[in-house]
Amino acid sequence: MKFHMLKSAPTFGALFSAVVLTAFAAYGSEAEMKEIEARAEKIAPMLAEAPNFGARAKGRETWNRLAQLPSAKSVVKSAEGLLKQKNPDLPEELYKEYYKNGNRSRYQNKYSELTRRVTTFTLAEMFDNQGRFLDALNDAIVCLCDQPSWVLPAHDRDAVIYDQKEIYSDLGSTAASGNLAIAINLFEDRLPPETVERAKAEIKRRVLDPYRKAVAEKPLSGMWWVRTTNNWSAVCHAGTVASALNVAESREERAFYLAGADYFSEKFFMNGFTDDGYCSEGMGYWNYGVGNYMLLGALARVATNGELDLFRFPRMSAVLDYAPTLEIDKGVYAAFADCAMNARPNAAYVGYLSRLKRRGYETFETAGLGSNFGVGDPMNATSFGFDDEVVFAENVGEPKPFVLPIRTEFPNAGVMICRPDPSATGRYFAVAFKGGHNAEMHNHNDVGSYSLALGDKSDSKADDAFLSRDPGGETYTARTFSSRRYEGQLLNSYGHPVPLIAGKLQSPGGDCKGVVVEKTLSDEKDVFVIDFKSCYPVPTLQSLTRRFEYARARGEDAGSFAITDSVAFEEGKSETFETAIITFEKFEVRENDGALTIKFADARADVSATDASGAKLNLVAETTIVGENDESARNKPTRIALRVDGPVNSAIVTQTFTVAE
Repeated sequence: MKFHMLKSAPTFGALFSAVVLTAFAAYGSEAEMKEIEARAEKIAPMLAEAPNFGARAKGRETWNRLAQLPSAKSVVKSAEGLLKQKNPDLPEELYKEYYKNGNRSRYQNKYSELTRRVTTFTLAEMFDNQGRFLDALNDAIVCLCDQPSWVLPAHDRDAVIYDQKEIYSDLGSTAASGNLAIAINLFEDRLPPETVERAKAEIKRRVLDPYRKAVAEKPLSGMWWVRTTNNWSAVCHAGTVASALNVAESREERAFYLAGADYFSEKFFMNGFTDDGYCSEGMGYWNYGVGNYMLLGALARVATNGELDLFRFPRMSAVLDYAPTLEIDKGVYAAFADCAMNARPNAAYVGYLSRLKRRGYETFETAGLGSNFGVGDPMNATSFGFDDEVVFAENVGEPKPFVLPIRTEFPNAGVMICRPDPSATGRYFAVAFKGGHNAEMHNHNDVGSYSLALGDKSDSKADDAFLSRDPGGETYTARTFSSRRYEGQLLNSYGHPVPLIAGKLQSPGGDCKGVVVEKTLSDEKDVFVIDFKSCYPVPTLQSLTRRFEYARARGEDAGSFAITDSVAFEEGKSETFETAIITFEKFEVRENDGALTIKFADARADVSATDASGAKLNLVAETTIVGENDESARNKPTRIALRVDGPVNSAIVTQTFTVAE
């Protein structure tokens, strides 16, 4: 970070304390408060005397350039359509439906319609610059200010905010506030004075004041996100900082919010990632959390003319590398944790930090920056969009294709991805598998899970088929983040391709983990073995290991993938044992002298079992639909149970996937 010393240091301390830190003497960690104050003192001289985002900062030049982008023209077209619609109705009963039946989507969808009107009319007017959207923008702002809560119902404990009993901010309120603050800054002289003053007062009351209080009064339960390591930290800090930068007139006050974001990002948010950069929340939440962190960093760069660098932290490089290297094959990624199955990295986020730090992900830079930049909402447009040195850099050269290696490993997270040799010419397997533990952020009880893709080198346009896979997350309800979380089959181990032992699913918790006991890697074959006995609450369970063996496709050899589960119970004890394939593909199960063959269109899985002495054990197959009667299960794959026929004292079950002849 480039920090400049204050030229008028003797007068700053008293002024800063009067503006921001009046409560610090009585509350919070003294060391923490002193550190934030010290950072703020260094940041303040980097800021303009008055809020200077958007049109105030660069006049029409940047807005005119943004207006030529295809994404900007789409915004204007959308705004023209919205002019024909009214603000959505948001009655109390819709907000409080969540407390009756757990549904959080119906209100959130309507609330998003309202905030989208604010963001769309704001950008459309800046691009169009003819006054066509100002009246509709004013109406949307007034409607937003009229709402008893900007906090989403799922985050409003017992409706205390809606009923005006308490005030704190969340993901929804900080995002709404940040975009509203930008609108007020841009159109302060073109909106009715009463709208401007009311909006500023609501931003201060709902977002800025609660943040300042949370920093001073540690802990403050509703503002737990200030000191968290998950995506909330980045998302809420981004909206809060955008709010302050656009409506806080004092540069000392603006410096406080930037300093708080800088401090809590370094001390907390960065610790939400392992040293290898792995994001246990999954790719979707990487886009959301890290994407908002990049937005926050871009806001800081624009506000300080590049002097404040929120990307300077050592772990940031690995956090960036996570996104492009989590790819299994052909643009598909493992959907571990609460993640959509089609989640993939946002090219603008990867490209922005790659170009800024010269990391070389040039394909992403081209796809997400320059003429391909998506203006998004006002926060996105006035952060990335105003960082000309990065987003609209000139003479960057032709992009070099990003080539995935044959293997990517995240050793701290216990995750490995194996890919074919570049020489492969036909069909091939690519796989992501994990050890990890069952107390990860947005955790699923999924130690030992994997996603196995079948691709085809001879047909570059053919999509991969996932023969067995982690099926991603569910649609959020009140149950999702409660003590009943693991009733959901997409979240508990039933919906993952892992064993069921003595009728028991995996348990949650950090003590339930996959310990790597063997790892042998070569150009031809990768072997990865985990001990995950700790995951199953079965008193008689003596040992349990899972062996992944990936024989890499090379030339015309398609290779193979094998999973071997070895289980043993206490002497004289016998229990039931089964493992599973989780699939969305069509399949046929064939029994063959006690073994099983599962035939897919272009591949097969041969499954056999023995006991510890090598004696053959009979297997039976049973199919069920995961989450069949659960409305929150948006993905409903088939679970093929591969069950040893009858209780056993020990069993070794091997699944071998090969390409069909």
